[in-house]
Amino acid sequence: MSAPEILSRFECVRRSGDGWVARCPAHEDHSPSLSIRVSGGKILVHCHAGCTPDAVCTAVGIEMCELFLDGIEGERQIVAMYDYVDEQGKPLSQVVRFEPKDFRQRRPDGNGGWTWNLQGVRRVLYRLPEVLAAESVLVVEGEKDAETARTLSLVATCNAGGAGKWREEYSDCLLGKRIAIVADADEPGRKHAQQVGASLFGRVKSLKVLELPSAKDLTEWVKRGGAYEALLELIRAAPEWTPPKTANANGFILTPLAELLARPDVPVDYVLENRLAAGTVSVVVAKPKVGKSTFARNLCLAASRGEDFLGLKVKTGECIYLALEEREEDVRGDFRAMGADGSEPILIHAATAPADGILALCDLIQQRRPVLVVVDPLFRLARIRDEKAYAETYAALGPLIDAARVAGTHVLLSHHAGKSMKIDAIDSPLGSTAIGGAVSTVLVLRRTEAYRTIQSVQRIGPDMTKTVLEFDADSRRLSLGGTCLEVDRRECEQAILAFLKDADSPQTQEKIRDSVEGKTQIVRAALTALAESKRVIKTGDGKKGKPFQYRFPNSGSHDTAGTREPESQKGPEPRTKTGDILVPDSSPDSIPVPAPELSTFEEGEV
Repeated sequence: MSAPEILSRFECVRRSGDGWVARCPAHEDHSPSLSIRVSGGKILVHCHAGCTPDAVCTAVGIEMCELFLDGIEGERQIVAMYDYVDEQGKPLSQVVRFEPKDFRQRRPDGNGGWTWNLQGVRRVLYRLPEVLAAESVLVVEGEKDAETARTLSLVATCNAGGAGKWREEYSDCLLGKRIAIVADADEPGRKHAQQVGASLFGRVKSLKVLELPSAKDLTEWVKRGGAYEALLELIRAAPEWTPPKTANANGFILTPLAELLARPDVPVDYVLENRLAAGTVSVVVAKPKVGKSTFARNLCLAASRGEDFLGLKVKTGECIYLALEEREEDVRGDFRAMGADGSEPILIHAATAPADGILALCDLIQQRRPVLVVVDPLFRLARIRDEKAYAETYAALGPLIDAARVAGTHVLLSHHAGKSMKIDAIDSPLGSTAIGGAVSTVLVLRRTEAYRTIQSVQRIGPDMTKTVLEFDADSRRLSLGGTCLEVDRRECEQAILAFLKDADSPQTQEKIRDSVEGKTQIVRAALTALAESKRVIKTGDGKKGKPFQYRFPNSGSHDTAGTREPESQKGPEPRTKTGDILVPDSSPDSIPVPAPELSTFEEGEV
């Protein structure tokens, strides 16, 4: 059967990421819980409620064997074909690349066509004749990288199937050669490079393993400006590869410091730019009703659409949202209010957590490898008996941290704050300090009478200082509103402008401080900003008898309030004629006394 024919058997089918979701026919399914996708020339079905593939097929009247596709799925387009040939150049098989990204392998059928399997086909390295003739060979992870190496006039090869599919017989073609293995900068790529290295060690003249700086693979590195000589220099600088030093008795893997220092720096892959790194776990902490769930849903929607979030770039891909204590209709209402239309690759579990909690989620992450997983809240998933027990909490989170690192998934945990929000954000999570110690990023949300704030403490990337988090109640969307100091100063500026506009004369700083809300440092900062921007007129020199005074630009009086006595009490001030200009007569007893300098301030004093 073809993919469209199979999909037509299901209800409520819609696109999701690189596959589809639909209602599962094997159980009463009100919210689509069946995932369907194409992989390796067959349709894969997975019911998140636990129905077996056989039960799903029986419910729609098809046999399991019918999930194997006839021909090529119509919606995909072939974008590249890579021929695998024998020593004489005779075609043995072909790897076909599709868009959306997928790979399938086929063999000649002897009649000018193709058969979509490799039964009876000899497995060889890519571009085998060139590899056999060369003295130096690059081993890369895929055919695309091998073709990129050809543009640099280098001989490169790979095995079909990508990472983890190296066969020992491939090494026989590389005996006695100089080999450089270029690893993809991800966990599967690194493991693959180590597998190839272990297969070749002791059988070749030279063996180097390296990652390319600031790039995932060779193709990306070349696109970013990498060139022939630069690549050769990186290979020369790489140390000779040796198997990791391991002791079977204790399981430790020891790497010499020299080898560790020689490895190139790999750029961090962020799910949320400079905040949440791929392959790590974070926690967003707040008291109830402050906005933890809203924050997590906004992030999910942004990642699923590839839109910026809080002014930061996000990594696009499938997201999984585990709503473990809210009703399905509340989750649906929030996403609908945020503008979600159902086309986004977001999978939602709005129910209680499975009995095995963390381990079940680890399996799900390994299976789907989403960009982002949200657990809302943590203690509904992790059945921890004593929330204050450090060892128990740390042990519970360990498998999840490992699963995230292997899959390259970011896991965001929603968690309640302690009764008293600690000044140190790392201590804010309720319960054991193991939570703050285990995760890579702690995001803390707070709410005051004036505004919400967000700050972060990070193991990877720069910390975020306490910043105002603005919330639109209608759209349920979040945005950054500047630092608390900036917001307080802007509000104070408006209050000062309103006060001066109503005043009938210039006002001293002391009078303004007494008339508007705000700490002294904020009032001073606001007055400075208003005077520098000419939104208020500043007079006086700050000396005794002539303090600084401020007035609204259109106010009528230019007198300095509080520095001149009424003429009915003091009489006319004697003046000295200097040309056509009258100036006050200076008093010989008047000694200018500088006013105290305004103290500087930092956010922590606000």
